[in-house]
Amino acid sequence: MPNFRELLQRAKSEIVEVTTEEAENLIREEWVLLDVREPDEYEQGAIAASIHIPRGNLESAIEAALPNKEAQVIAMCAGGARSAFAAQTLQNLDYKNVVSMKG
Repeated sequence: MPNFRELLQRAKSEIVEVTTEEAENLIREEWVLLDVREPDEYEQGAIAASIHIPRGNLESAIEAALPNKEAQVIAMCAGGARSAFAAQTLQNLDYKNVVSMKG
């Protein structure tokens, strides 16, 4: 059975990651920012107009919040691990244009 680091490496090998600077440019191009941090983290500060769905609720909540599977989505968290797993999950749910923000 793989450990956390192996699962994370696998997820990162299946997705596209962008830097914070690249993500800023994508946001200017009207990509959707999906914040997958926990509610207490989100309440401490969030980027305006981001969609908040904690990573643990992503599979059950994303289609109601973002029904268009062609939407351009940037997944973000505090450190880049949850967003990588979120991007992988979105791809598994047939979302076509997903990236994960590093760091």
